Amino acid sequence: MSILDNNQSSIDKSIQISNNIKNTTRFTFQSMVNAFNNGSQTFWNNPRATPSEIAEALGNDAKEVFELHYALGQLIANIKPEAISKGLALIGQFTMNEDGTVTILNNEPTPE
Repeated sequence: MSILDNNQSSIDKSIQISNNIKNTTRFTFQSMVNAFNNGSQTFWNNPRATPSEIAEALGNDAKEVFELHYALGQLIANIKPEAISKGLALIGQFTMNEDGTVTILNNEPTPE
């Protein structure tokens, strides 16, 4: 067979499947990284609303949102910590309250 022929049916099925799994894994991981970094950007550095305004709008769901964002960050950090450095650099100081709300203490990122 010539290398000029693009005959996919000649590729071993297990190779096709493994390539699909690898591509799906890469896409899924990159989607999680984007979700974390974009979430940080949207909350902490949004030209349309301050973090306090956004936290207030989240209401009693704010704590859960913050907990889930944190868990996503932990997962990514265990795999490739540098992937979320931009998102982490934006996070300011806050307190999660018993009623599910979040109080923003400082919009500036927490010192490392």
